Amino acid sequence: MRLAPYFLSLCLGLSACATVPQAPGLEGSTWRLVRFEPRDAGASIQSGDTARYTLNFGSDGRVAAKLDCNRGTGPWQVTKANAQGGSLRIGPLATTRAMCPPDPIGARLPQDLDAVSSYRLQDGRLYMHLPADAGTYVWEALAP
Repeated sequence: MRLAPYFLSLCLGLSACATVPQAPGLEGSTWRLVRFEPRDAGASIQSGDTARYTLNFGSDGRVAAKLDCNRGTGPWQVTKANAQGGSLRIGPLATTRAMCPPDPIGARLPQDLDAVSSYRLQDGRLYMHLPADAGTYVWEALAP
């Protein structure tokens, strides 16, 4: 009888060690843009400097965006379908409106972020899909 509390503590301790870690999600992660892949299977669109485009998904449900020479912030929400992805809503974003140098990504990314409908995590990359298969933004994870 006196061993029961010790046995229970041992069992609880071992079961905690055997817990399978959850697949990482977006919360607390930061991503750098790689490219945009249009639906029509044309050539992907890349920025001259992808480091000018980053997303940080805060654990508070807010996203901070670096959009070329502008910054933005707004809400984000995920509904997971599985460990690799699900639906994703970003925005609306409140952004600065500085005149950035012309860039093929910079002209469309701020509006497209509000339209993102789903995401997939695969091989250390984040794939953000636009509705009606209009295209996919590909991002790579940045170290925390």
